[in-house]
Parts: sequence; C-alpha cells; structure tokens
Amino acid sequence: MTHISTGLGVGAFLFLLASQVLIMVASSCFCCGKPLNPGGSRALAVVLFIICWVFFFIAEVCLLAGSVRNAYHTKYRTVFTEIPPSCQKIRKGVFAAGAAFVLFTGIVSEFYYINLSRARDRFQPYGGETGIGMGTYK
Repeated sequence: MTHISTGLGVGAFLFLLASQVLIMVASSCFCCGKPLNPGGSRALAVVLFIICWVFFFIAEVCLLAGSVRNAYHTKYRTVFTEIPPSCQKIRKGVFAAGAAFVLFTGIVSEFYYINLSRARDRFQPYGGETGIGMGTYK
C-alpha cells in the first residue's frame, strides 16, 4: 500500500457519500412528493431503501478504515516514531470489501429508485365524490 491508496480511499469515500446524497435528493427520500401506491413496488422500494443504507454504511466504514489504517502504516507513521514505514499492510480485503459494497450500493440504489418511481407513477387518487350521494327518493 502506498500514500496514493490512502487518497484514493478517501476519494472513494467522498464520491460514495455524494452519490448517496444525490440519490436521496432525487428520490425525495420518502419525505416529499406524491404519495406512493400501496403494493409490491412500494414494499420493495422500502426494503431496497433499507438495504441501500446498510450497504452504504458498510462500504463507508470499509473505505474509511482502510484509508486510516493505510495512512497510519505509511505516511503518518514517522510522525509518531523515528522508524520509517515497514512493509506492514492492512488486510488486503478491506479496500476490496469497500469496493464490493460500493458496487452493491450502486446496484441496490438503482433498483430502489426504479421501484420508488413505479410506486409514485401508479398512484391514482380517487377523483369521484367521497361523500354519500343524496339523490331524490321516490
């Protein structure tokens, strides 16, 4: 691992954060907009919303942990000791797991947005009279 991998890990962390904010703003995060049609698309959108945030959190933790650990083992190690960095490495799977969960977050976010759009587009409010009709009685 080198100094550059720390920067790339932090960059990936920030880009993933920006993409998550973008998808939540674009979908109004269940807060605003037209009501959702009850049904399978809404239920699936809720499940995918939760999975999206779980995958996002795991990816962010992996990327941040890998970057911090790598920075400790390379760039910032001489700040605390006079010994130059050794060949110690973080576990190879930390950045790989982060990258995998970034991919999973992107895929799940796409399916979340599609199902949320379907649930919003299918909602048809009742346009008729909502009260009891009072016609003439014969």
